[in-house]
Amino acid sequence: MLSPQPWTGLQVSKHHYARELAALGHDVIFANPPTGDGAIRLTPSDTANIILLDHPRMPLARAKYRATPLFVAAARFRARAIRKLVGAVDLLWDFDNARQFADHRPFRAPASILHVVDRLDPGDDMHRHADLILGIDASIVGDIAPEGRPSHVVGHGLSPLFAEAARVRLAAPRIRTADAPVTIGFIGNLAQPAMDRDRVAALVVAHPDCIFRFIGPVQGETAEIRAWVDGLAAQPNVEMAGLLTGDALIAATVDVDIWLLPYDVARDRNRGVNSHKLLEYFALGGEVVSSAIAAQADAPGIFMAAPGAPDELTEKLDAAIAAVREGRDTGWRARTELALANSYRANLDRIAAHLKDSST
Repeated sequence: MLSPQPWTGLQVSKHHYARELAALGHDVIFANPPTGDGAIRLTPSDTANIILLDHPRMPLARAKYRATPLFVAAARFRARAIRKLVGAVDLLWDFDNARQFADHRPFRAPASILHVVDRLDPGDDMHRHADLILGIDASIVGDIAPEGRPSHVVGHGLSPLFAEAARVRLAAPRIRTADAPVTIGFIGNLAQPAMDRDRVAALVVAHPDCIFRFIGPVQGETAEIRAWVDGLAAQPNVEMAGLLTGDALIAATVDVDIWLLPYDVARDRNRGVNSHKLLEYFALGGEVVSSAIAAQADAPGIFMAAPGAPDELTEKLDAAIAAVREGRDTGWRARTELALANSYRANLDRIAAHLKDSST
């Protein structure tokens, strides 16, 4: 499994797919992005059946775009060296939007998948000789899939942690204290480039009677982002929970009434086509207020701004707050069930079927 993100740190789609495969008894070699100057090496992970592969910076990395054929040739040499160390590979699963390996063939796997969860760089139309191409949206798949190559849309998945939280919420719905202040939550990296920080700050100031709880790290911050985070933290109605995982993360979500997804679509690499965050929010059972995200525009009872109308987010948040205070049911159960139907395990079954079809 080729990943643009390391095994440690924020856990995203490729980590969840790796864990699901391992839980099914498969042996997974998780290739961290190239870094440093050391040798290619294998080390155990914190999860049974998952081995971590580390390898040094790619040779000719600076030539990736200036002298692409040279970089691709060097990457083929690296792929052969990796295969020599790890031995035979049954399936190569490539999530690497950084295109470190533009050609899957030197790995000599009987089958390979190119799985695009973020839009590739402009001009990167390389299909990498993959047997199956997957993407989170038809527009992303269409950018790279050559005519006749098997390709499918597979949306974001729901991790086991959130799937279990969803089952708990369905079995024992939360009973809200009527006079409690409305709590508005956000989960994720506060330094995410596409986050609409100005709008978030304005929403906090405009709703002093609500609590805003931010759960997540500030990973990749700049001086500007740090100043924004410090400004939020200074507000009397803001709680900064920091990075939480596992049971501690779920515990911090129990009393959240509304979940907020405030993206600046113009700065979003994927242009607002999809977000895994919405499935997590649906699983947690509260109201959901979101910038325009095409894949979930028809989700039951979602409070979503229209495409091209980011200013509507304030209006949508006000409507969600009113729904909470009035005790209206906007379809939380249907949203939670929708999230469960899109677990990573369910996605894995879909992908296995697509892979089987592509080989026949």
